[in-house]
Amino acid sequence: MRYRVIIPENYRAKRFSCWSRRSIIKRRTILAHHEVLFSIPAQHPVFAGHFPGHPIVPGVMLIDEVIHTVESTTGQAMTTGGHITMAKFYSPASPGEVLTLCFDTRADASIAFEIHANNRRIAAGDLSPAAKTSTC
Repeated sequence: MRYRVIIPENYRAKRFSCWSRRSIIKRRTILAHHEVLFSIPAQHPVFAGHFPGHPIVPGVMLIDEVIHTVESTTGQAMTTGGHITMAKFYSPASPGEVLTLCFDTRADASIAFEIHANNRRIAAGDLSPAAKTSTC
């Protein structure tokens, strides 16, 4: 079944203009808040082709780090049945740069995450874990 989503022209500006950690906490019940520091070493082979002369950390590596950290911290299965609800990349990250991953577990078991480098936002998004199946 396909769905058609119609977004008003000014919807995006309204949605993201108030999207800060403070407004998320006010609008949603946060069960747990986590902060993790990580970096991708400059010697990683991905930087040979992404991009020569001006290497940046690929977005897929950032998302992979988020998923791995969420799984190991919370125990929720993300790789089998979970999905990325939303992901936005704001600024590139450099090899070896220390990044801070902040993520919140909400009452509905979804995860909101943000990645920062110093005062610069690198990425943000939402994850939904795999649905738990009940056995009789």
